[in-house]
Amino acid sequence: PTRRSSDLRAYSILFLFLLHGFLMKSDAAQKIAVVDFADQWTQVDALRQTLDEFKVQYDDLTKDIENGKLKFEVEHKLFFIGSMTTNDPKLHQSLDDNAQEIKDFVKNGGIVIEPTQADQNEANVDWLPNGLQCIRSDRDSKDFKILKADHSLFAAPNKMGKKEFQGWGHQGWPTVWEVIASQKGFDIIMESIGNPVIMEADFGKGKFVMMSLAPDKYHIKGNDENTKKMAGKFMENILEAYKPKAVDVTSKLASRWAELKSHSILSTLKPAMQ
Repeated sequence: PTRRSSDLRAYSILFLFLLHGFLMKSDAAQKIAVVDFADQWTQVDALRQTLDEFKVQYDDLTKDIENGKLKFEVEHKLFFIGSMTTNDPKLHQSLDDNAQEIKDFVKNGGIVIEPTQADQNEANVDWLPNGLQCIRSDRDSKDFKILKADHSLFAAPNKMGKKEFQGWGHQGWPTVWEVIASQKGFDIIMESIGNPVIMEADFGKGKFVMMSLAPDKYHIKGNDENTKKMAGKFMENILEAYKPKAVDVTSKLASRWAELKSHSILSTLKPAMQ
């Protein structure tokens, strides 16, 4: 082989090495961002405690949001708002003030999950984009119906049906806590006597997920072991359904290599190597 062909081989190997490093960095760095608060009713920051128990890594943005600032990193793919977080007026106001940041995050592919919030704190979810509406009420209920039993929320890692949600409680509050009174633009996954309990909506490349369940709080502060266990299982399912998925870097690299072989870089290498 000529020196030129050897140099081109070396450059191609270096290029693929750098490409592999870039893919590893971009795929492995996907993160969960959270905001959480120990509300007046449960008095626990249950989202943090649950994620720590599950050994799920996350970035806690609570302090920044308390100070009026919400800035997502490129690596953030899921923003999880803890149940009853808006019981803190500073956090509630800051989320509203940063509505555009939240909308842009979802539009660009992020997922926002907001479980139960007290209607006296956040009756209307003001940071939702035009076309989507979520209004919470004070009604609680032990009655509910799963409308989309084949949804991934009920499939993995734990198979969950109606009986797995029955009998949940914290103090006097049942499974459905602060039911959603009305909505616009969402697909309903679970309901309670005609009102939404779990619903989701696509927006841009991402998704908004709203609930009138408090699985994080009930997992940590439920009335009994069944509540804690089943709420924990549902938290595992939520994370499985919506958390950032790792990309198969090896397959992705092989795909890029195939593209290169069929395009200009390797087509210029081939004559030189012969």
